[in-house]
This record gives sequence, C-alpha cells and structure tokens, in this order.
Amino acid sequence: MRHKMFTPLEKNIEYFAGEEISKQVMADSEKITEKTDKQVTALWVKGAMERLDLLVDEKTRAQIMENCGVNCAAVNKRVIERGKTKRKQFKTTDDFLAAEVKKPNPGTRLEREGNLLYQYYTPSTYFHPMRCYCALLRQLPKETNMSSTYCNCAKGFVKTYWERC
Repeated sequence: MRHKMFTPLEKNIEYFAGEEISKQVMADSEKITEKTDKQVTALWVKGAMERLDLLVDEKTRAQIMENCGVNCAAVNKRVIERGKTKRKQFKTTDDFLAAEVKKPNPGTRLEREGNLLYQYYTPSTYFHPMRCYCALLRQLPKETNMSSTYCNCAKGFVKTYWERC
C-alpha cells in the first residue's frame, strides 16, 4: 500500500492543478510504501517536486505545498498542543513572542520586526541533526539539491502553528 503521506499531496495537486497533472507528478508513487528505504522515498519526493516544477506555475505550486503543510499540522497535533500550552504561560501575546524569540524551539530561529514574526528552520542544529524536519525528506543525501517548492509545505505548517498558538 502506497505511503500514507502521499495522499494529501496527490489531493492538493488534483484540487489546484487537475487530475492529469496529479497523475504525472505522482507517477510510480504506488511503489513507495512506509517500509520503503527512507533514502529511496526522499529521492522519489525530490523527483515529484521536479515534475511539479515543470508542470505547474510557481504560484500554484506554492498553494499546493502550503496546503500540504496545513494538512500536516492537522495530523501533527502534538506540536501545536505544545505551543498552546507554552502560550498559556504568558499573560500577553507580546510576552509569549518575546520569550519565543529569546529561546525558540530547537532547530529554529525567530526574529520579530513589529507585527511580523520570521521563523527560520535550521534542522541541522536540531537535537538530532537532519536534512529536513519532514519525515519524507530526512534521508535525502546531503549532496542532493531539492527544489525550494517543497519548502512551502513548512510555510503552511508554521503559519498554522502560529495561528493556533
């Protein structure tokens, strides 16, 4: 059975770009299961992003992947619940954000400029250094470049996280 994390990607591609493009991007995905070697999985995802880049305009690609991040946030409720619990320790949002900027979660860096909060991912500085926080890409070989299209998934996740905290 195909890897369960591929379903939201497929559905988002279908929704924003159409069924035919989804089929092309998701080609051979049925060969990747949750038991498939993690490096093989990461390389398949890299290829899927390359196909997406070729077939879909930049704005639509960003929408597709940002929606995947929103879906991921819905599945990874523990991360958001931890954020909510931390938030409750502070009287105001400003106090919470000041504390977060001073001591962000491991593997991230926060900067605040007025009402804007910038969050930078640095997974190589996490407790267990990794290539990407996403389980699908953690084993992408270090010498392999990945399309930045995929990073829009993190954008959707982070946006959801801060909206819910």
